[in-house]
Amino acid sequence: MASAEECENDTYLEAWNRIPPNEPRTYLFAFLGKITRHLAIDECRKNTSQKRYALYCELTQEMEQCIPSKNNVEEAFAADELALSINAFLATCSEDQRNIFVRRYWYFDTVAEISKKYGYSQSQVKTALFRMREGLKQHLEKEGYAV
Repeated sequence: MASAEECENDTYLEAWNRIPPNEPRTYLFAFLGKITRHLAIDECRKNTSQKRYALYCELTQEMEQCIPSKNNVEEAFAADELALSINAFLATCSEDQRNIFVRRYWYFDTVAEISKKYGYSQSQVKTALFRMREGLKQHLEKEGYAV
């Protein structure tokens, strides 16, 4: 619980420090969410046990198969377009599929946690995630991203 409170406090401090040059009036929730997510990941890294580190590496490897890497400035500039493309793909998925995908790759939930939360077997969750990664890969390739 202390880590969550620490992340919350650090989020407010970081937002306070970033807002003068930025004015996130129309996207404040996303602005704060991004700060909180990065702080939470940093906190996890700081307090990492081998098990959590292995999960983070596993998720990174899964997503590397379907999302291009940032190798140069031009690709970094296109990150917003990539995010829009991923969101467009997720919009074509069912609500359950989106929830499973987001729980796995945004919140870092385990397959067991997702299956328990949504009432699916672990194999159903694994299959859904595999199919979504393949679908995302195809979608991104159609959008012109080299995967």
